[in-house]
Amino acid sequence: MVTGFAVPRLTRAARPMVLAVMALGLTLGASVPLSPNNSADAAGDRYDVNNWTDPKGKQHRIRWNPCQSAVTFAVNPRLPGKTTTARNAAVADVREAFRRVSNRSGIDFRYAGRTTEIPRNGSGGSWSDRQRAAEIVVAWVDQSRAKTRTDLMSNSGSGYGSGVGGWMMRAWTDSGGKWHAAIGRGFVVLNSGHNSIYKAGYGSGTTRGALLLHEIGHATGLGHVGTTRELMYPTMIDREYTMYKEGDRAGLKKVGRPLGCISGANEAWRQI
Repeated sequence: MVTGFAVPRLTRAARPMVLAVMALGLTLGASVPLSPNNSADAAGDRYDVNNWTDPKGKQHRIRWNPCQSAVTFAVNPRLPGKTTTARNAAVADVREAFRRVSNRSGIDFRYAGRTTEIPRNGSGGSWSDRQRAAEIVVAWVDQSRAKTRTDLMSNSGSGYGSGVGGWMMRAWTDSGGKWHAAIGRGFVVLNSGHNSIYKAGYGSGTTRGALLLHEIGHATGLGHVGTTRELMYPTMIDREYTMYKEGDRAGLKKVGRPLGCISGANEAWRQI
């Protein structure tokens, strides 16, 4: 899914370019396969990453800048449970998921607290323009109510999925005319109507932790894979334990700190 986005002019030599890419990964619930028309087909066997080819023909890995002070994330925990205890447990699961992603990618994620924001497009701009709480917002939604729904989660015809994760990228040229690109905003939206499908925490079974790790994987730049061994497989299934497997871990390194800093990213994206 591609949407228009104005890239700021960073230097006198920089050429403005309208470019934005939002990668979406959908999960539909326990052992239900994804529809082939929802932009979430499995592309890789062990892992799948995204690349962008600039106007000069050079490929760039679509990823966050691992050298910014931190990628912040905030949580909207209004709908993962009916009690304060349940909502607190959901926040704890999100924080644990980002801790695990950080360990595998080398990117520093920092908790920015709770928010009432729901990632969605609107008259005031795209979801990435509207985010104020953090660079990545994680929110539970209720698609049956106007105030708690999002247009970032599609209905396949048989109902809404369990979750969706995505990112927004900007590209720019430096004073020498060299192109650079980086993700600067991300989101994870989870369907509260599927709360009963997922067991809170991490461990065996179909867990909320696995769902979070999957969708945050998308928000960091990973795509779906074609093997059930990996968490980035496009269907949530019962597992003996909740953890990224070998291919997932390899993918997170491919979008993480080992690739080095992205020059100009902090100027291209306002840090939150």
